[in-house]
Amino acid sequence: IRLAALKEPVFITGAGGFIGRRLLQRLLEQGKSIVAFDIVPCPESLESNEALRWVQGDITSSGDVRSAIQGCKTVFHLAAMVGDWGAETLHQAVTVDGTEHIFQAALESELAPTVVLASSIVVYGDKIAQGVCDEGVSAGATFGPYSQCKQAQELLAQQYLQRGLDVRIVRPANVYGAGSKPWVEDLCKELLKGTPCLVGGGQFDAGLVHVENVVEVLVRVARSRQARGQVYNAADEDGVTWKQYLTDMASLCGAEKPKSIPRVVAHGLAIALERSFRLLRIESRPPMTLEALNLIGSEHQISMSKAKRELGYRPVISYEAGLSEVADYIAPGTL
Repeated sequence: IRLAALKEPVFITGAGGFIGRRLLQRLLEQGKSIVAFDIVPCPESLESNEALRWVQGDITSSGDVRSAIQGCKTVFHLAAMVGDWGAETLHQAVTVDGTEHIFQAALESELAPTVVLASSIVVYGDKIAQGVCDEGVSAGATFGPYSQCKQAQELLAQQYLQRGLDVRIVRPANVYGAGSKPWVEDLCKELLKGTPCLVGGGQFDAGLVHVENVVEVLVRVARSRQARGQVYNAADEDGVTWKQYLTDMASLCGAEKPKSIPRVVAHGLAIALERSFRLLRIESRPPMTLEALNLIGSEHQISMSKAKRELGYRPVISYEAGLSEVADYIAPGTL
């Protein structure tokens, strides 16, 4: 499959985030001209790179977005509130309103840029636990502000597509790798505390995807001539179970083997904890949420047939190589 050259300059929102850093590094290595946009300042290691212009701005400000995106021909929109907890107003402002700022600025641009939206498999909602999720599966019931706002993002994408914007969507599964907060750093901290992290024994597909494989899908979607208006999953399909992954992670960070909790108990606990945290107005994340339970307590069957067929996608890093990278990142005693 022949893909077109990536149109430059490239605009990346959330460039300082987990996926954003990897995408930025990949494109810089390829000599691409990039405008990076994030609320955090430019890392010192990148300040002298002449191919990069770092704009410190706020995605919730339409003025910041409109100013920064000028002159760019490809947009990777990664900025979002990531996590299964937090104020609904903040999720709405960053994930939904911020996305509309990107779409509107791109639509108004004379350069008619290609926009690649990073969504998530949480758009499938409760259908994750109900069978194979290919891109034709409709949105399911949601479990919190994260999945609700990701669905709202995609609805906006469809609306702007109808208005003439060239927008494409990528739905990453559970993204791991060195630097992942939820699936590496936070997970290891819970394992080291002895918190039960497995649900129902965890003998089902975890729906993992290494961050470098997500980047590969993102770039191929941006370069594809036929991807306009299309949705693509990003998952590894390697069959790694939650039990295997958590056991491997426990070994890497020096924790005991992961403990399990029955799903019915986890479900009741999640409901009780969410209600009490909201009632008491506790801002920190509860130990278990319904959003998290839908991911760690479900068999993931995320199909990659479409990406392989239409984009010529093949994974660039295996589970073994990905785990080796994580091992270097979380050597015992570093967390």
